Amino acid sequence: MNIRALCEGIKLDPAARQQVYEFQMKEDEYLVYKQHFYFDRFSFFESVKASEGYRKQLLYLFVRFAVDAYEEYRIRNIEDEIYNDTFSDIQIWCMQCLRDYGEYGIEEYNWLQEHVQLRLFRLGRMQFQPFAMDRDLVVDGCKVFTNQIVLNVHIPAGEPLSVQSVEESFQLARFFFRGITPVFICHSWLLDPELCEVLNPESNIIQFQSQFNIYEVDKSSKEAEERIFSKLSMTPQEYEENTQLQRRAKAFLIAGGKLGSGYGIKVHK
Repeated sequence: MNIRALCEGIKLDPAARQQVYEFQMKEDEYLVYKQHFYFDRFSFFESVKASEGYRKQLLYLFVRFAVDAYEEYRIRNIEDEIYNDTFSDIQIWCMQCLRDYGEYGIEEYNWLQEHVQLRLFRLGRMQFQPFAMDRDLVVDGCKVFTNQIVLNVHIPAGEPLSVQSVEESFQLARFFFRGITPVFICHSWLLDPELCEVLNPESNIIQFQSQFNIYEVDKSSKEAEERIFSKLSMTPQEYEENTQLQRRAKAFLIAGGKLGSGYGIKVHK
């Protein structure tokens, strides 16, 4: 694996790709950064953020870290499709950085560290991350214990969250993590029960939500507004109405409704 193959495999935007190719960093300098990252990630990020143009630098470094992670993928016999799908998050967050800051780079560095350390994998439409449960729960007759290893579910931006793609993703995860009991947890704005007031029952989001038993709701979260409108505003009247979801969510908020996030669990029997 090399930089060009990685950038092509994750379909990194051509302009961002060229920026990575032309980024100037000596090999011994990169190795110091890499050692710092794996030794103390907190101080590594603080150090990099103190430099000018740190977002561009982080894009380059995460591409390099991803290339280096390929060897461990080979050792574990993880196929290239999963490798490319997992690291396609670099493209997603690079484009988010362009929208938010006007430059190709990475701002979601805390999130992407999970990928390069092989603690998170994209399997089909969704991402999965082994996670130690933080509480005891009894769900649908099944008990989940504190510190039991479960699979944290994340939904990357991109293609529609169809019922078929979700089911295929769960099946892929059951096979990939076959040493872990198939208990899935998810914390997401997609699991806010109030979305049933905004969306039709047959919508992909409501169908996804129906997969989980929701055991907690956080109404202080602004994740739903941020994801739906790509920004936050104190006055919902200022939100755009370019999609049906935006129009319905905006009307719901103006009417006094609140959108938050939910915690759900799904136990495969």
